[in-house]
Amino acid sequence: MRERMKGVRFKQWATYTFAGVSIILFYFFMKNLSQVWSAVGTVNRILRPFTIGLILAYLLCPIYNTTVRRFLKRLKSKFKTERQAVTWARVAGTTAAMVLLFAVIGSVLWLLVPQIVKSVVAFFEVLPGRLEELSKFLSKQLVKNHHPEMAKQVGKLIQAAREYVLDYAEKKLLPGVGSIMAKVSMGLLQTLRTLLDVVIGIIVCVYFLNMKERFAAHLKMFIQGHFSQKHADEIYEFGAYTNKTFGGFINGKIIDSIIIGFICYAAMLLLKLPYPELISTIVGVTNIIPFFGPFIGAIPSAVVICVLDPVKALIFLVWIFILQQFDGNILGPWILGGRVGLGSFWVMFAIIVGGGLFGPVGMILGVPVFSIITYYVGRRTRTLLSRKGMSDQVSDYMNWDNFNYSKKELQAMQQAREAEEEE
Repeated sequence: MRERMKGVRFKQWATYTFAGVSIILFYFFMKNLSQVWSAVGTVNRILRPFTIGLILAYLLCPIYNTTVRRFLKRLKSKFKTERQAVTWARVAGTTAAMVLLFAVIGSVLWLLVPQIVKSVVAFFEVLPGRLEELSKFLSKQLVKNHHPEMAKQVGKLIQAAREYVLDYAEKKLLPGVGSIMAKVSMGLLQTLRTLLDVVIGIIVCVYFLNMKERFAAHLKMFIQGHFSQKHADEIYEFGAYTNKTFGGFINGKIIDSIIIGFICYAAMLLLKLPYPELISTIVGVTNIIPFFGPFIGAIPSAVVICVLDPVKALIFLVWIFILQQFDGNILGPWILGGRVGLGSFWVMFAIIVGGGLFGPVGMILGVPVFSIITYYVGRRTRTLLSRKGMSDQVSDYMNWDNFNYSKKELQAMQQAREAEEEE
């Protein structure tokens, strides 16, 4: 009995100590949050090539594995040893993956660069004329509606805006050419660093693709050596579920975005909207971001179209709204299925939080990460409730007293909601 009491006291003491240390560490963490984020940013910049390489390897892994598997069947009979066959099959898989990668990059650059140059040139060529037309239109409408004084004021306002732009360019931009050139140089240097990170990332991608089995074996050895079999199985199950969630979501979103891009391109050709290649590419790429993606791509695209033809810009916005509804309610659920398992509110929450913390990458990966977190938190919660002999059904904890619903009606509502989420 005395030994048992000592054990209980030791557990309590250990719990209190752990809680106290955690509170102290959390206090210092929050107090030095800016330094922590700065250190995280530095580490992120250092590891950026490896991050790029790992992401590329993850995306190219299916084409690599398929190619290696097919070549290995054919090469086994042509080489004396299986090791030679595996080596040449890996070479073929790496070649297929790199050809696909460079084909995608080349296609995007071929579509975007000429269209971007063309759009910028057209923007500055058309903009002065559009401003003049706007001034005349407003003056005409105001005079027509017996507001000549207001028409003069509008004309003076537009003239003042022009003079301000010219004065700003003469007094601020021209004297500050040195600082502007310095900023341009810094931008070019940053671009070169990014390109270097991408090149190194591609090299790292090749290593990841060809050594992933060895990396996985070392990781498995570490897990088996440091954890019990029960915990090791839980780690493997977590890895499998994470891979399934991320793989299904990312691959599904890529397929979905490609289809949306082609649909947008075909519709823009039929509607005779300008820059179909550029804008369809932008819409397709930004569509990878859930929920907000189509609108993120539509806003700058609509501005470009509006400079050429405001009516066509309005038509484009209406079309994007229809396309987003089609993608969100039909195409997206059909392709992604139940891979995410989040309601609309939590999808929006994950995108906003992920984007606020990690930018565009966080907006894309926030949904699967939050989906994994909610899955395991929910599973742990249901396990604890079952141990206490309590219900693990959400409907049993909902309070609808103000609406006079019966328990049977509540269960029917919950079942209908769960059926909608599964669909």
